[in-house]
Amino acid sequence: MENNENIQDVLIDSGQDSPEIEEDSTENSPENTEKPKKLTFNDIIKKTISLFESIGIPDMLLVRFIGAFFLISGINIQVQRKDEIWSVSKWTEFVPLINGAVTFLLMIAVIAVLTVLYKFTPPKVRIVDQSFTLASILYFDIVLMWRSNDYNLSYGVMIISVIFIYYTLSKVRQKKLYNKIPWWVCGLIVLAAAVLVTTFIGVFTVCHHKNFGTSTHDFGLFVQMYHSLAENLTAVTTCERDKPLSHFYIHASYIFYLLVPIYKLFPKEETLLIAQAVLSMGGIIPMFLIAKRHKLKGLALIFMGFAYTFCIGLIAPCGYDFHENAFLPTLLMWLLWAVDCKKYVLFYVFSVLVCIVKEDAPLYVICIGMYMFFENKKQIGRMNGLIMTLFAGAYMMFITDWLTKNGDGQMMTSTRFGILMIDQEGGLKEVVKNVLIDPAYFFSLFVKEQTIPFFLQVMLPMLFIPFFTKKIRRFLLIIPFVIMNLVVGSGYGYAANVGYQYIFGPACLLLYMCIINLDDMGQNAKQEIPVLLGTAALVVSLGSISHNIGYYESYQDSKDYYQKLEKMLDEIPKDATVVSDTWLLPHIADRDKIYLWDDSDYNAYTNELVEPERYDFFVVPVGTELTNNVLPLFEEKGITLYDEIPGRIQIYKSPLYDLY
Repeated sequence: MENNENIQDVLIDSGQDSPEIEEDSTENSPENTEKPKKLTFNDIIKKTISLFESIGIPDMLLVRFIGAFFLISGINIQVQRKDEIWSVSKWTEFVPLINGAVTFLLMIAVIAVLTVLYKFTPPKVRIVDQSFTLASILYFDIVLMWRSNDYNLSYGVMIISVIFIYYTLSKVRQKKLYNKIPWWVCGLIVLAAAVLVTTFIGVFTVCHHKNFGTSTHDFGLFVQMYHSLAENLTAVTTCERDKPLSHFYIHASYIFYLLVPIYKLFPKEETLLIAQAVLSMGGIIPMFLIAKRHKLKGLALIFMGFAYTFCIGLIAPCGYDFHENAFLPTLLMWLLWAVDCKKYVLFYVFSVLVCIVKEDAPLYVICIGMYMFFENKKQIGRMNGLIMTLFAGAYMMFITDWLTKNGDGQMMTSTRFGILMIDQEGGLKEVVKNVLIDPAYFFSLFVKEQTIPFFLQVMLPMLFIPFFTKKIRRFLLIIPFVIMNLVVGSGYGYAANVGYQYIFGPACLLLYMCIINLDDMGQNAKQEIPVLLGTAALVVSLGSISHNIGYYESYQDSKDYYQKLEKMLDEIPKDATVVSDTWLLPHIADRDKIYLWDDSDYNAYTNELVEPERYDFFVVPVGTELTNNVLPLFEEKGITLYDEIPGRIQIYKSPLYDLY
């Protein structure tokens, strides 16, 4: 090019015209002109695959289908429920009402929307499909299980939901996104759930009582006990054993004193039920702190909180009146937090508080102390665990022996542990001796026909995670569950039933085991399994407990009657000695002397009243066999009608009362 320019310059200087420089003939030749490339079949396939991948197909297709399926199914169930058409119990009526074509089109529409969202979502934050599907499954579960009152359905739906959620979580490529939820936001969500559940428990238990569904055992006796505690701190009852006797001669539940100031401020039966609801959920704060300390974050932290909040072993027992065991969830979780954080002063404080919940409660401290001894590598931790183990063991032996000699402990021990006793009056020493001499028989009690369903009810929502460890020392924490529920439950059915108070404490230790066992399962498991645990707990509790909201509706429907009955009972003089039917007694138990009206008050062989002179007022239901038998005898004794609700309740007054 430079040579051509030089030639032109020379020709110009010489006055000659410059000849045109020929362009490279090869550049524009037809043979070398670039032709459009024809698309091959392989190219079409590659571009099609690339297009599908850009909208998440096939990777997210099944996830979207699952989400759409559960969402539309949940909507169908909710719509038909308005007309009381239940998708399970009335499925033959439900199915014809659902338009299959509309359902299919709605699912396609949902999948299409999710596809578009995926296309325009930056790759680094593509969790819309998985989040939607998780929410859809939970929505379906809530709609289906609400008020179903079906244990079998609960566990079936739980298993299916856990499987689909596990698959959905496996499709999350950016799991760290769920971890970015601030811990304080997680805490507020969990706390809100706990408040919601506490309110639910409080409402249905209070309404159950207002519907006259509570009885002397085990509510009326505690109402009278707190009346005594508020008046003179003696805990004396007359209705528990048909004579004046301190409740502390039956159970060493000195923890009851903690509620006395609250009851003094609000001296109502409802105070005890609301306090129980708060105490059962009170362990959520230490539970949350323990989970956070073990590096659970974001979504996993929230659902681990749900695993506690919706635990059937903490909600269901509240439905059976009121018990000292309700203190255990709050106290045990704070105790476990102290152990986990090595807060030794608080460890001793909460250990002592747990010990005074009941005469058998030191077993929890013994097991936790032994776990602490073997778990800690430092000598100070080992020594504190050993000291508290020895103290709790000594106290448990002392208090059970004292109750046996001075109170009603022998009866309580033989009732609970009778299956392990030859000498029914031998007390706890007899139990320990027999277990050590014949462990084979003790082991045979672990699994019995009556305890297997209970074992599954407790362990299935926990996905058997308490057993997922190679560290044998952790199984020390499962001992209370084995002894107090499985072994005792093999002979004393109430202990192997989630509807009674004996599961309060063991459930807390099992939940703690779930958290510490997650440490050994890898990072993915720590992010996924808590979500499964929270979901399982939610489904099972909704299916088993939510129908109790019916107590509220029942009370609203018959509110005038119940208030009229309450007013009539309140007009009985407070200084009077009253004998009452078991379902009425809790409403008039805030007095010094009240007794249970039952067959022991009537001798059927001689057709005579038994010691009627010790009662001033008789509160009896109308139409029962006992009432029909004694009414003629009331007339003979001059016992006259004081007040009544015709056909329902009658109150009779003794002629002796006017002589006082």
